[in-house]
Amino acid sequence: MANMDQIISAHNKYILTKQNLQPATQNNCNCRTQSQCPLQGNCLTNNIVYQATVTRHDNHKEETYIGLTENTFKTRYNAHKSSFKHKDKRNATALSEHIWKLKDSNVEHSVKWKLINKARAYSTSSKACNLCLEEKFFIILKPSLATLNKRNQLISPCRHRNKHLLCNYSNR
Repeated sequence: MANMDQIISAHNKYILTKQNLQPATQNNCNCRTQSQCPLQGNCLTNNIVYQATVTRHDNHKEETYIGLTENTFKTRYNAHKSSFKHKDKRNATALSEHIWKLKDSNVEHSVKWKLINKARAYSTSSKACNLCLEEKFFIILKPSLATLNKRNQLISPCRHRNKHLLCNYSNR
């Protein structure tokens, strides 16, 4: 008879194998107009580290923000857009705080998005989240790419790990 460790290991192996066997999305973009895709035709890409560059139109000064998403970029992009529009979400991210400061000062600006890197989210086998590590790498070692990011992001734990906890499997 299998012990609890063997049962949990088999379950984890099954879940990880099932995730790896899912076919990759064929379409990288579902924007109505390909030329207006925020990520140059890659808006349906998931597990990415991205950069937002905010350019002021009055003095052409640029500020940059590094972020990550395990979901598709388009989902994260829509959440950012929502935080730019709704005042109650103005403190959601350092990027939205900056955008709201510009709006409050009536400064025209534009935001450009760029894919920086792809990485795997939390893995139960390695007990590491390469996605979070990549984001922290860019914030620490390439600070010119992340002028808006707050340094307290560096000590925050991985938020991708929670969905793999055994207590969350009863809901599936």
